[in-house]
Amino acid sequence: MPCVGGFSDFCVPYTTNHNELLEIVETLINFGYKSVAIEQQFDHTVSEKSKFSKRTGDIFDAPVKLDFLDHLRGKIDIYSRLTIIYSDSAISHHMGTSSNIKKYDLIAGLPTTEASLQHCCQTFNGDIISFRVDEKYIKFSRKFYKLAVQRNMFFEIQYSPAILDRSDRRCIIRKAHGFYSLGKSRNIIISSGATNAFHIRGPYDVANLGLIFGLSEEQSKNAMRSNCRSTILRAAGRRNGCTVVVVNKEINEDSESQSEESETEEMNIVETPCKKLKYSP
Repeated sequence: MPCVGGFSDFCVPYTTNHNELLEIVETLINFGYKSVAIEQQFDHTVSEKSKFSKRTGDIFDAPVKLDFLDHLRGKIDIYSRLTIIYSDSAISHHMGTSSNIKKYDLIAGLPTTEASLQHCCQTFNGDIISFRVDEKYIKFSRKFYKLAVQRNMFFEIQYSPAILDRSDRRCIIRKAHGFYSLGKSRNIIISSGATNAFHIRGPYDVANLGLIFGLSEEQSKNAMRSNCRSTILRAAGRRNGCTVVVVNKEINEDSESQSEESETEEMNIVETPCKKLKYSP
């Protein structure tokens, strides 16, 4: 997985209308974005009461094929993302036994209850914590915010719903200012969540929106740049696991003796002019 550089948009919902999705990605390229994540959603709150609750196999679908975007991969990095909407911590069991979930580049959790939000900050094996703009108030403490930051997870703010609807705008601004009061808006990424090319905004316009969300100018730019790069690096570590690298340095005795001789010669050279400068009465 390559490390992204430049501005990124890590939430463009997948649609079966490929022409519309192609237009969104081309608009991102024109605005100067260097990476994009195509999002698929899995609603576990619905599947708990459906046939998936009794299914013993893999409940997650494999990432959709994005062959129609292959000609744009030289201009922009394209990643796959899975957003899991859940209210029960039992989702961890399904994630641990799934083979399809390992095929996604990014994993996002969207908790719908207070218990699932705490689980998402503590043990959820993902990279991003998102939220619904129409959700009811969920109590969130500073303790769990700091815990998620320590685990190097990132909180997502989507700006497209804030542009389209006034009530959604209020919810997003309230949630964003809550991130500031809980943890000084650390580990924030800003995505579009756009379903139409007209909903896309340029990176510097989004940085101005970040000021409304309670972020500083530097935090707003990092929310689309360096924080997104850190998210990709975290996702790569989650997928590939931890490795230990041991470096052994061999010392050659001949080279060591030669270096000691050169050091003594340098010392003699330095000491010689010092003796000439001595005053003898």
